[in-house]
Amino acid sequence: MLEHANIPWQSIFAVVTTVGGYLLALVLIPRIILDRRESGATLAWILFIAIVPYLGVALFFLVGQSRVRRKSRKHKESHDIFLRNMNALDIKHPACNFEKPPEVLSEQAREIARLAASVTGTPVITGNSLEIFIDANKAYDRMQQAIEQAQHHVFMQSYIYRKDSAGKRFRDLLIEKAKEGVEVKLLVDGVGGQEISKKFIKPLLDAGGQFGIFMPVFGFRPYWNPNLRNHRKILIVDDKVGFAGGLNIGEEYQGRKKKYAPWRDTHIRLDGPAVGRLQEIFAEDWLFATDEDLADTDFFTGISSCGEELVQIVDSGPDKGHETIHAVFFTAVNEASEKVFITTPYFIPDSAMLLALKTASWRGVDVRILLPGKSDLRLVQWAGRSYYKELLQAGVRIFEHHPGMLHAKTMVVDKTWSTVGSANMDRRSFRLNFEVNVLISGSRMAERMEKIFYTDMDKAKEITLEDLEHKGLKARMVEAFARILSPVL
Repeated sequence: MLEHANIPWQSIFAVVTTVGGYLLALVLIPRIILDRRESGATLAWILFIAIVPYLGVALFFLVGQSRVRRKSRKHKESHDIFLRNMNALDIKHPACNFEKPPEVLSEQAREIARLAASVTGTPVITGNSLEIFIDANKAYDRMQQAIEQAQHHVFMQSYIYRKDSAGKRFRDLLIEKAKEGVEVKLLVDGVGGQEISKKFIKPLLDAGGQFGIFMPVFGFRPYWNPNLRNHRKILIVDDKVGFAGGLNIGEEYQGRKKKYAPWRDTHIRLDGPAVGRLQEIFAEDWLFATDEDLADTDFFTGISSCGEELVQIVDSGPDKGHETIHAVFFTAVNEASEKVFITTPYFIPDSAMLLALKTASWRGVDVRILLPGKSDLRLVQWAGRSYYKELLQAGVRIFEHHPGMLHAKTMVVDKTWSTVGSANMDRRSFRLNFEVNVLISGSRMAERMEKIFYTDMDKAKEITLEDLEHKGLKARMVEAFARILSPVL
């Protein structure tokens, strides 16, 4: 007689889906709490899942997870090889000591170095030479020269890799070296390298080169997460020459796209034993992406000293038990006694970094932050501007760079310590992205970096509290809304 029964299927379906949604939320919310995220991010996810359970749960599994596991045993093997090679250097220096950085360093540089060594297991490494680039064309030329001189291997990694003239330039260089019998490996991020097609990369593979994608967007592996991106930009040649910094591979970085031209970035060339640390990081990422282990090969040669610069290479990412670069930046600001000059394209400080910047200024430290006047990520820029008022009220000076896009990621402390790398001063770089930074202890490079900062500042407009008072209600509302979203940007 069911055919004659008047069963309220729509009401039953509504009740079942509603109850099911809230059951999902009740199951997932304890997990979010146990993740021990920043309180703002935790509350944002809980509210979102409670209000729209199905969508919230789906988005959490897509973009909400902030940890990924590596093959820890293989990571230890590559790190042990690097340390053995470093300990076998022809020229020893007290810098190569985990507990006692050299007395030649300032007190501030020693404290930062000690912290970085504790969280990374890598001491300050002596015997390096450095070359700084503030122009992509010069950096690309030096990268090309290094690749052309390769005898054994070329490892290249980029977050963004375009298939434009810049991308073809480096692809063709790698093809030529592969044809010569040099071991060539190119690794790109699954989001930043999504332009790379099978047709584009086939000539490299045909020549004997290898290509890997770090967390493909549609590569559903056990550790897959579309929100955790590899933001590193690394080039290693023969374990002797390394490049790192903010430069990806694409025409826009050469200033060839009018919308953001001229493009201002900072990249660094490294010659010396610290290159082995860059190579170790690449080997970890290559293993993660391709399952090929480079730790047991002859790629790690352990070269001798070729300069006087004291360098640490620090990496961070969601595979770590702690936020390495965040800890280094926080320590650097807190250790400053005279100056802190920060250049970053994306600025979303967490509460700890925000307090560090303000307290440094209250202590009498000259704190200056250089940001882009025009950004390629407007929502992130709006969120960053929402922090201006409290920083300015604390005495921090803020400058917006014009014209073009400012993409450099640097910090200088007291003319004694500096860093160049891929990490921005934002929560994504601190917690979600895989990043790498070169830390330089000593006055030679710090003074050079400070001069570059002053030159950039001359092209920038200083933001004042009076400027903020004249900002319209619409702009303030947009920035306030963007700030609410900042934990997940």
